[in-house]
This record gives sequence, structure tokens and C-alpha cells, in this order.
Amino acid sequence: MRRYSILFAAGLLAALFQACSGEEGSSYVPPKPAAPKVEFNIEEEAFAVPVDSVVVFSADILEGYPLDMAWKVDGVKIAGTPSVTWKFSEIGVFVVTFDASNDLGSVSQRYTVRVSGIPLEVEFSVPAGEVEAIIGTPFEVSVTVTGGDKGTVHTWNLDGEEEVSGTLFSRTFTDTELGPHVLLYTGRNTDGETAVSIWVINVKDLPLELTYSPAEEALEAMEGDELTFRATPVHGATGIAYSWKVNGTEVATGAEYVHSCSAQGSFTVSLNTTNAAGEEASRSWALTVTEKTLRTLMFDNFENSALGESLYYKGNNVGGVSILQVVENPYKTSVNSSSKVLVDKGSMMTNNSSGYFTFKVTTYPDGVTAIPESERAKYTRFRVKIYLGSTGFTPLLQSDMTGSPKSAPSVINGVTFNPQSPSLTEWNAAIKTNDWNELIYDFSNPKYGDAMNKLSDTGQLQFRVFVDFNNSGKAGQDVYFDDFEFLE
Repeated sequence: MRRYSILFAAGLLAALFQACSGEEGSSYVPPKPAAPKVEFNIEEEAFAVPVDSVVVFSADILEGYPLDMAWKVDGVKIAGTPSVTWKFSEIGVFVVTFDASNDLGSVSQRYTVRVSGIPLEVEFSVPAGEVEAIIGTPFEVSVTVTGGDKGTVHTWNLDGEEEVSGTLFSRTFTDTELGPHVLLYTGRNTDGETAVSIWVINVKDLPLELTYSPAEEALEAMEGDELTFRATPVHGATGIAYSWKVNGTEVATGAEYVHSCSAQGSFTVSLNTTNAAGEEASRSWALTVTEKTLRTLMFDNFENSALGESLYYKGNNVGGVSILQVVENPYKTSVNSSSKVLVDKGSMMTNNSSGYFTFKVTTYPDGVTAIPESERAKYTRFRVKIYLGSTGFTPLLQSDMTGSPKSAPSVINGVTFNPQSPSLTEWNAAIKTNDWNELIYDFSNPKYGDAMNKLSDTGQLQFRVFVDFNNSGKAGQDVYFDDFEFLE
């Protein structure tokens, strides 16, 4: 068959050559005019393509050439050739036609082209459907466009009311939002293509969990004390109910219970909690209440202080040398056998002076541990041991560095002393010469005023070491101090 075709083609070419050469006896016959006969590359008369698609329309002229021809889109001519390439850059329905004709006839073709937008394709960090969220913990869903991202606008709608935009939805549900919530996502690109997804979010709480104060389960207190018990929900607090009991009897129903230690003995303080989900949690404390005793706070006994000047007490300087130092106890007696004491070297003073010094009451002598105001407020008196070499000198305690207000001790070696109107006779009757003396200063003394009624109102105290009842202008002398202690 192939050989026949080749031979036929060769003979045809020879005949044409002879005819063109003008030789006599040529058998060439010009083709007769014919009506147009055309075949098209696209058979479907209606089809759809995505926007921005490029389509090639082609007409194969079988007979009737040459022809007058035209390709048109919605009636507008776009080409006069057998083939045309056209890009559909808009969404809609377009009519593409081809018309061809000669003197013997005509032919036409019509295509209906539906141009659609590029489908919007998205993926989510949390698959759509039923999901869970925990109150107090952010619930988040993010969307990623995997196809058709042409100016996509993302919209999230919660329960048909709350609407936010962007690729991330984030919400922290509270304990008032337990139960199901409907989250609707809608994405739309500039072609009008949309993507829709729905989540049913079941908001739940974690199992009931609380923290308790005091943390210790075994407690000790004295008569007259008050203890505060507290339960703080961490999870599962919705609809929580509290029941506090002392030795089995309910005493309170709130999150906090203040227990007054009005009697000695052993007590069991217990708490039972139940939330709206029916979950329960309980805790109990074993409380022992003992007889009330004096509460004391030892500020410093100097046993652990380094020799030399203390960092927490400041006194006068003479020639650059501090008159205040921590030294070995030079007068160990049965009253005070401590190894280290604080000395105020009044003997270094060249003129009559009280040899005052100050110390802080807000910080322990370690320089780090702060004494909180609530702790300082428990103490209303100050007790100290002082070694005086001779009578006639009264150490005064004042509440600031201005020298006033100040007061004499209220108790000397267990003997009551009048700090407002002290007398030398009373002083000599109570004081010990050349020995250690125990002096107590009462902050409630009217001479101090409101600033000293509680230690919470002042940050430092000051001693005026020498006040001479006889006002004789005696020279200073060394005075030793030990056991700075606060009393309830």
C-alpha cells in the first residue's frame, strides 16, 4: 500500500511538471471549484474550561479553498485564519463561532464554552467534624490554601455570632462556655470559588483539681491563734461546692475557712469539694492547739556574727574607727554567759555624748531574709541584755534617727519601771551594777506615738546609750549589748 502511494505521487508530480512546461499533449486538468468542506479539531459543541485556560480552535479546509473565513467570540472577530489560539481570562459563558464561504457555498461551526473559576482547595490543622476543647487552654485551627489561592478571604464564624478573619482561629473558652459550639469556616477567592468546613467543638473541663493552704497536713497552734485554710481550684471548678468540717461538724461553705483556736486539744479540719460534673476532691489537716505562750523573735544574739563591726548596726566613728563592734564577751556571768556581744565604745568619745547607734528591724542579720510586715506586727515589746559599769545611765530606745520620740525601759530585771517619769531612786533599786541587766521596752508607751505601736510601722530602731539622771556630764564609758529580742 505504501509503495502504491509513492508511485501514485510520483506520477502525479510528473504530469504536473509536463503541464507546467507547456508540452503538447499535457493531461493536467485544473480542479473544479467546490463548496467549502471543513473538519474541526474540537468535536464537542459545548464544553467547560477553568478561567485563564488557553484553547486552540482549528479548522482543516478539505475543499473549497480559498475561503473567506472568520473566528468570533461573542460576535467579535478574533481571527481570519483557519486556526486561532484564545485565552479565556474571565468567568462566564462564551460563544465561539467559525464561518467560511466561497461562491459555491458556506460552512459554520458554533461552540458554547463555559469558563469557571479555579476551585479553592484548603487543608486544616484540625480535621473538620466533632472535636474537644479544654477551658483555659487555647483551641486553634489554621487553614492552608493548597489550590486556587487568588486573593482568598478567610472567615470564621462561631455559633453564628462571633466572626473573625485570617488563616488562624484561636479561642480560649471559659468555664461559662461548657458544651457544644459550632465553628464555620468559609473561604472565597476572587474567582468566587468557595470552600466550607464545620466543626462541632465540645468544650470540657479537666478533672477536678485543687491546691490547698496550708500545704502541711499536720499543724500546731496556740490558744488565741487564727489559722486560714484555703482551697484554690486549678481545674474542674465549674459549679464547685465547698464543705468545711471540724471534727465532723460543718463550719463553712466557701473556698476559705478561718479557724479560731479557742481551746486546747486535737482537731481535724477537713474539706470536701464537689463540682457540677459530680467529681469530688477532699483534704484534711490534723491540728494540735496548745496553751498560749509568749511569742518571741530573736533578732540577733551575735553568736554567729563575725568579730569587728556588724553590718546591721551602725554607730559613731572616732577618727575613722567605729565605736560599735562585735567582740568576745569580757563579762561572762550567770546572767549572760554568751561568747560574743556587741560593744558600744563610749570610752572613745572625747566629749559628752550619748553614743547612739541604730539597727534595722526589717531584715534579719543574715542581710538576706526579710522580716515581713505581718510578722513584725505580732511583736509589741523589745527585750535586750545590757552590761552597765556604773549606775546613773539609762539606755533609751527611740523609733527613728531624729532623736525623738524615745522612751526608757518599762521593765528592769523583772521590776516594773516608769518610762514616762523615770527616777534615779527607782533606777538604782532595779539596776545591777557591774553585771548584765535585762531591759524591756514597751512600744505601746505613749511617748512613742503611733509610729511605734507596732513594729510594722517602723523600719529601724535607735539606742541612746547614756542618759544621766544626775545630769553631771560624766564621761562616756563602754556599754555591752546582747540578745536583741522582740516579744509578742
